[in-house]
Amino acid sequence: MKKLFLLLPVVFLLLAAFSCMALAESARDVTSECELHVPYIVTRRSYMTDRDYQTAMETEQLLQPVLSVTTGETPVAGVYVEFGASRLPFQVQVKQGSDWVTVASSGAYYAQEFVAFPPVQGEFRIHFITNGYAEVLRISEIHLLSEGEIDESKYHIWRDTVQKADLMITVAHPDDELLWLGGMIPYYATERDMNVLVMYLTCGRYWRELELLNGLWHCGVRNYPVIAYLPDFKTFYTENVYKKWDRSSLNNYLVEQIRHYQPEVVVTHDFKGEYGHAQHIVCAYATQRAVKYAAQTDYHTESFKQYGAWQVKKFYAHLGKDFTTVMNWHEALLSLNGKSSFEIACEAYQMHISQLDGSTYYDVADRFTQYDSFVYTLVHSTVGEDQVGGDLFENVPSDSLTNRY
Repeated sequence: MKKLFLLLPVVFLLLAAFSCMALAESARDVTSECELHVPYIVTRRSYMTDRDYQTAMETEQLLQPVLSVTTGETPVAGVYVEFGASRLPFQVQVKQGSDWVTVASSGAYYAQEFVAFPPVQGEFRIHFITNGYAEVLRISEIHLLSEGEIDESKYHIWRDTVQKADLMITVAHPDDELLWLGGMIPYYATERDMNVLVMYLTCGRYWRELELLNGLWHCGVRNYPVIAYLPDFKTFYTENVYKKWDRSSLNNYLVEQIRHYQPEVVVTHDFKGEYGHAQHIVCAYATQRAVKYAAQTDYHTESFKQYGAWQVKKFYAHLGKDFTTVMNWHEALLSLNGKSSFEIACEAYQMHISQLDGSTYYDVADRFTQYDSFVYTLVHSTVGEDQVGGDLFENVPSDSLTNRY
């Protein structure tokens, strides 16, 4: 009996250890074990499981698009949807008697959406919400996951856009935030744990949005970006850009975003458009105007009534003939597991797969290269000039900054 009492604690410890191991087990992608059915498909069902962003399953216009799932031997406890050119909120529903009962839902309109629910064995469905309008359901990729810990490096659980930004970055296209600004996002989002809001004026293809989301997540951004979805087209003449990007409307839009998110520091493109890209140039000058106008109480009265005026403390442009500020994106950082923010930016750029096919000729701009992502010009400041350098937030009072979480 004495030996039995001695063994009991060991048994309990083993049981506790196995229990912890079970709790820590990672969720698996079990999509291949499941049968998927969507009615009225006009492309291919396999497009949503081929792991190729540039293909998408599409349906006809439907009032109530539904994706039915029959599981295999492994219960399903989560769904990760990466949408095509449009996205819809959805509900996960299970059958109870003759009724379909909602067990989880997504109300966001994000291009990447994850929803967890109690494990389901057998049949369930994903009901997409169209609010009474016939819509085309477009899914680029769907992942069905088993119960367990979610690998957020693969399945991104996006938070809402920040309520207040410390740093706002405005760029013309997806990948501009990496190519020309280097390690800025991983440095301030991860190492400095700041609220970083990235705003894109264009996003020409739906897969570019999925790629930019993957890149931002890798850089440490967890709040959804802002995308204006202006038309993207090739031109080296700014007058052509203003024909499709109405100057007044663009000014008003950027002023509204600045007033809404109240950034302390704003950064944008080189005024020469890096290599002369007209949309980069327009983005830079429009951002400069918006920084000025956002502080004026008599400009764009609609957004003023909603958000009030906002004075940005510092506004930087990339490069500049007599640049004022040099950053060190090459510093190894513990928060990045010993990597530099520049290395992380280079890794993030590799997630823009559609841009790596040889049709573009740019890489993340290293120090002392033509488009050096380490140098910036302080265009506007209410807190004085940069003296020390190496920090875009030099002289910005710490009590005006907001932690991300």
